[in-house]
Amino acid sequence: MTATECSHWVFRAFVLDRAGALTSIASAFSNEGVSIDTVVGHGSEKLAGTDGSVVLTFFCSHEEKERMVRKVRRLSKVKRLEEHPYDSQSLRKAAVIVTNRELKPCDVVGENAFLTSELVLADSHGWRYLLAGSPRDLDPVLKRLESGKVITDIIYSVLSV
Repeated sequence: MTATECSHWVFRAFVLDRAGALTSIASAFSNEGVSIDTVVGHGSEKLAGTDGSVVLTFFCSHEEKERMVRKVRRLSKVKRLEEHPYDSQSLRKAAVIVTNRELKPCDVVGENAFLTSELVLADSHGWRYLLAGSPRDLDPVLKRLESGKVITDIIYSVLSV
């Protein structure tokens, strides 16, 4: 990867449950001019020995990512930091989508893996589904549905397992 090539990255910061933990992470990114794509907060993680964690995705160069690793690790409320490339097998993506038609099983088939697909609600606004899988497997399905103009709304997050 050259210095100017950008990639998608995921951080999981294990944090103390203190006011400002998320704000300090967001400020570190803002100060470096790196935009956060998604963020998910998790409550108490007793098995991990922390009060909780923040999982965020972002797009930047390898050098910018390394700079963010150093900055986030220095934050007083961050106890540990994991970094993952977006296509890591330890990540899962969940998406709630609204569609303009009922989906068929062939609509949500991944190329190399099974995906979770659940109809949550069907009403006058459309069909609401929960889809989940690895980002590498779920993203092509979402792109296919978006390019076919089947998705009318989407919200998603990435989790580290």
